[in-house]
Amino acid sequence: MGAIAAFIGDADDRLIRLGAMLDAARHRGGAVAHVSVDRCSLGAVWNPGLPDIAIGTADDLGVVVTGSIDNQAELAKRYSVPPRSAEASGAHASVALIAAMYRAHGPDLPSYLRGVFAGIITDGSQAFCFRDHLGHRPLFYRHDAHGFWAASEPKQIVAGAGLPREPDLAVIEAIFYRSLNDDSPAALRGVKRLPKMHGLIADRGGAERRKYWFPERLLETASFTESELQERFDQAMGTAVRRSLTGSDVVFLSGGIDSPAIAAYAAPLHRDRYHRPLEAVTIEFPRYPSVDESRYVKLLADYYGMPLHAYEQQANATADFERWTALVDTPYRAASLSQYEEAFRRVRDLGFRNILTGEHAEFLMAISWFTLSHYLSHGRVGSAWREVRAHRAKGRSWLEILRRAVRAVSPDSAISASDRLRGKRSPLVPLWVDERIATEDRPVPIRERWRRSQLGAFIGPGTSLEAEEICQGVSGITVRRPWTDVDLWELFLSLRAEQKFPDLRSKPLVRDLLRNRVPNEILDRTDKTVFDAAARDRIDYDLLAGLLLRPAYRMRGVDYAALGDLIRQRSLTMLDYQWARDLANIHAFLAQWEEQAGT
Repeated sequence: MGAIAAFIGDADDRLIRLGAMLDAARHRGGAVAHVSVDRCSLGAVWNPGLPDIAIGTADDLGVVVTGSIDNQAELAKRYSVPPRSAEASGAHASVALIAAMYRAHGPDLPSYLRGVFAGIITDGSQAFCFRDHLGHRPLFYRHDAHGFWAASEPKQIVAGAGLPREPDLAVIEAIFYRSLNDDSPAALRGVKRLPKMHGLIADRGGAERRKYWFPERLLETASFTESELQERFDQAMGTAVRRSLTGSDVVFLSGGIDSPAIAAYAAPLHRDRYHRPLEAVTIEFPRYPSVDESRYVKLLADYYGMPLHAYEQQANATADFERWTALVDTPYRAASLSQYEEAFRRVRDLGFRNILTGEHAEFLMAISWFTLSHYLSHGRVGSAWREVRAHRAKGRSWLEILRRAVRAVSPDSAISASDRLRGKRSPLVPLWVDERIATEDRPVPIRERWRRSQLGAFIGPGTSLEAEEICQGVSGITVRRPWTDVDLWELFLSLRAEQKFPDLRSKPLVRDLLRNRVPNEILDRTDKTVFDAAARDRIDYDLLAGLLLRPAYRMRGVDYAALGDLIRQRSLTMLDYQWARDLANIHAFLAQWEEQAGT
């Protein structure tokens, strides 16, 4: 995937600064292009084998876009613009279309687009920067007395502005303690991040952000009958999958619900459009029965007529931490870029360039926290009683249900005080991490708890997603997540809690919506896949020891001595390991400065 850049500044060094920004992203490919309009220069670098860049001019506007505008053909008809502009370098976006839409809608332009994208438009004195609703394509920027910079990666801003490459330790700490927000800058000092669902208007005088999508306004705004919802879901999911297909596609398949749902809609669409079956890739774990889902995956592949390619994962989750954190300009949580790289390489070797996954589906339909709190605080007594009866049917005692109800209507401060009095510690924080720092957050009003949980995917920048985007660019692969299609997401946001979570099953609504499309053996599974056994056996204690036993920098709130004992004894629990892995990732990122200092 390509990277873009822009600089507004003095003419005598404008192209030099832009060139430095493009050179900093050469790991994405060897093709380079740039255009200038008055005092602004735009540029792009990309892999010629994976063209996803549009760059050019349309009358008085310069445009550069990276990614895929999925509804481009539809928009081109509406705005009377040829769907493939002759001025564009690349096949996935149209300079003429973006320019025409910007003239018509100004900063509201991104709200009309669908897909994964980031772009910059300029009239020579001002630039409008934008990215997709959910932030799949990142964009960073800086404004100072010398000008304005915008680019796909923080290192590009550092290179163009001539900044020293330094870590922002406050951001590093926020990454570790999961406290990043939409105002958090990049992990490289002096670089700001454009939040998802925002545009940015900038010139030499300053930069102003503007939000263009408001998912919070959609919550519980719709009422559908069962048949109406089924029809709308089929349409939205079909559209989401259709938008993700390129002709060089493979679906990453598991035995759960999320990726089989993608296969259910994608397999027939792919066969109709490209006259060959959609193929699938899966990871097998033959040594770990609790992890291995191969029997379900094979059932699915046969059911949908998909050729199946299986492999055993070789890459360790913590491999190449120092290489990857330096390349992606940030520590990142949870994701394993070494394992992503292995998967991408295998897909490339099979001849595919576009991966469809079921990732992030849980944010749409699996986060059922605080429903009882929501019902009680909004006077929906009938719905609250229905949930109580469901808990009783599962065998929970009246005392346990009463405790749930009391917590549901108690302020966060009261719950925290009660837990402290009882000596109850958060089950999400290991003993060697200061719980007060790890859990400090502003209390959420009772009436807002469910609402906040449904909007959780839109809070914070998603550093792991940013890191994976660079891994895709380096690997020459695109990854599409149809569950995150904006129109599909808006449908789920609009549903009332009672319809979204009709019972206490996991993902109950989607199980019902997928009936007759996904085999009952998958929808009605009662066994649960648990990855702990495989992860525990592959903990790289030597790597953790090298990064964490004698670090030059010490994270506030971490008891390194207690952690060191666990590492030496090789006795990390899975909770310990998750936090230790994130901490090791941070120290791997900081190691590049320790090496420079000779420490």
